[in-house]
Amino acid sequence: MFEVLTIHGYRRLSATVDEPEHLTAGYAMLTRGDYRLDPYHPPLTRMWAALPLLAVHGVKLDTDSPYWLQCDEWNFCHQFLYQDNDADRLLNRARFMTTLFGVLLGIFVFCWVRELFGFLPAAIVLGLFCAEPNLVAHSGLVTTDLGATCFIFGTVYFAWRGARNFTFVNAFGLAACFTLAVLCKYSALLLVPILLALFLARAGGRTPWPGQFPGGAPLSSPARKVLLALTVVGSLAIPVYAGVWATYSFRYAPTPAGIGQGRFGPEAEAVRRLPRLTQIVGWIDEHHLLPNACVQGFLASAAEAQLRPAYLLGKVSDRGWWYYFPVAFLIKTPVALLVMSFVGLALWITEGRDRWLDGLFVVGPPAVYFAAAMAGHLNIGVRHILIVYPFALLLAGRTVAALAPSPMQGARDRWRGIALAGLCLAQVAEFAVVYPDCLAFFNVGVGGPSHGAEYLVDSNLDWGQGLKLLKQWMTENHVARINLSHFGYADPAYYHIDYQPLPGSPAFDRDRIGRPQLPGYVAVSATNLHRVYPGDSVDDFYAGLRNRRPVAVVGHCIYVYWVDQPWW
Repeated sequence: MFEVLTIHGYRRLSATVDEPEHLTAGYAMLTRGDYRLDPYHPPLTRMWAALPLLAVHGVKLDTDSPYWLQCDEWNFCHQFLYQDNDADRLLNRARFMTTLFGVLLGIFVFCWVRELFGFLPAAIVLGLFCAEPNLVAHSGLVTTDLGATCFIFGTVYFAWRGARNFTFVNAFGLAACFTLAVLCKYSALLLVPILLALFLARAGGRTPWPGQFPGGAPLSSPARKVLLALTVVGSLAIPVYAGVWATYSFRYAPTPAGIGQGRFGPEAEAVRRLPRLTQIVGWIDEHHLLPNACVQGFLASAAEAQLRPAYLLGKVSDRGWWYYFPVAFLIKTPVALLVMSFVGLALWITEGRDRWLDGLFVVGPPAVYFAAAMAGHLNIGVRHILIVYPFALLLAGRTVAALAPSPMQGARDRWRGIALAGLCLAQVAEFAVVYPDCLAFFNVGVGGPSHGAEYLVDSNLDWGQGLKLLKQWMTENHVARINLSHFGYADPAYYHIDYQPLPGSPAFDRDRIGRPQLPGYVAVSATNLHRVYPGDSVDDFYAGLRNRRPVAVVGHCIYVYWVDQPWW
């Protein structure tokens, strides 16, 4: 069911902002061994997404293009998808690969809940997983977010199993998931202090640590348990180090041509914002301890996160707000899941010492990631705390276990069963109302997606995904030509949209941007409408439209107005 929901959903969407770059970079890595396009992320998820393109006949990567030679990544990605190839043909194959991460994540969630609470709660939680709009939305996009979420969660799951019984299977699962997580996204490195704290907490407990150790006896000595914890976490560096070099073709240089071709150095912004980290990365790079694109990409990514335009509650800021992610989580999460996860947290707290270690593994990692996101300045989407959602489902599993009817059902159990059914139906209903536009989900507490732009935009609501839906609206309403300000890098012409580009349009339309042709329809993406990113719309060209009533809101993300006279 999860696959069907995800595939049907993503086939309706045009490319979101990041997808052209991720897919083009992944294909260049696989076919040319070239890592110059977008070094801000590790290669694994991009290469995985591009894998089916190897079986597609006639895919063209024009390495003679001036955009390629100048490493003009955004224009080259546009050329690759929309000029040289059939974008949907490539995107749909690549998006399917991301859905497989979603399926694996669902398996991890089901297995963990089953081991904690039994089969029935696990089956119910799996149903909630399939109706969680944020997970469904990002399971159908070519980005790094879902892959990282899957393997970060898998790492903590196998760490929890290892803390209960340190077997070879659990050790292998831990090492494999941790390595894959780091190869998906640099934020997975937060797992190092998390795992160290969790294993040291296990070592500090009074109970022996069972496992497949020499002699077969559990570890009971505190010193031996601490040594095991340190050894396990320290040894994870070995597969990660090998994995990093393997994904970069065991080559230091970003291109097969050598270090003289496209070698990355520290960006000026990184030197200014993160001088100490720049020195450390520079020493690593100088001694070729890691691939050049890896270390400099990590540095550039960290520097970019220090200052980034953000939008919240009608305001725009370059540095964001500490409360951005708490607000985003509260309004982008189904109400029923919020209730079940908070009740589950309360139940776990009341259990006290009985299950303290289980609770630490369930609550600790998402709390660290949440706190890290709040301390940062990358306030551009709830997707940056996507890892919180599978853990919220674990907490919901505790509530489900408490409400699930028992074999000897009494009157009290029947009321619990009714409450549980009501909560599950409430989540399914919230999901059904917005599906298949899951990326634009906002819960009923804030009025649903129709009020989303009052609170959040960018990848929370409008990430460039609405062009197919806009073309459908134009066809149904017999609109031949439209004035368009589109946020994203998908090409409206590819979807046979006849349009006049307006301020805020992508770079490939820069030479055609002009004033609207009035009277006529004016379509503006929500992110451009609220002037989140400076540029062609820096003079707040669309301020006069924000208080007008649109004739339509396409896909909850593109506002369409009929305009007779200039408004600016």
